[in-house]
Amino acid sequence: MSIATSTLWEKQRAPRRRPESLTQRAVHQYLRWALPPDAVHFSIPNGLMRSKKAGAAAVGEGLLAGVPDLCIVWRGRAFFLELKAPHGMVSAAQRETQRRLIYAGAEVMVCKSAEQVEAALREAGMRLRGSVQVAA
Repeated sequence: MSIATSTLWEKQRAPRRRPESLTQRAVHQYLRWALPPDAVHFSIPNGLMRSKKAGAAAVGEGLLAGVPDLCIVWRGRAFFLELKAPHGMVSAAQRETQRRLIYAGAEVMVCKSAEQVEAALREAGMRLRGSVQVAA
């Protein structure tokens, strides 16, 4: 394949769509300003393993399949958020890890939007500093 053909092929490729990534970015932005000051949140980048070698190294360092995307710690409570695309499904590994987290005393929430995250956190008793605005 020539360089010109390779470049042409790359330009014609459809962009990769990552609706879960977009949801996670929106939720992260919301949590940055809405969480109370005594809460902290962070992502758990399990999905970033791009090669078998990197995956094997991560497993050796403690990676656990099925761990949710985000964690919030607030007043001694751990909340784990699994974020899904609108038609996304929880995998068997995710279900098993969620079951183990709940057994260990954590709260696990599966959400498909920032609005659902807000509702779940409010239902859990967290006083948020703001609300998600839904565009009309």
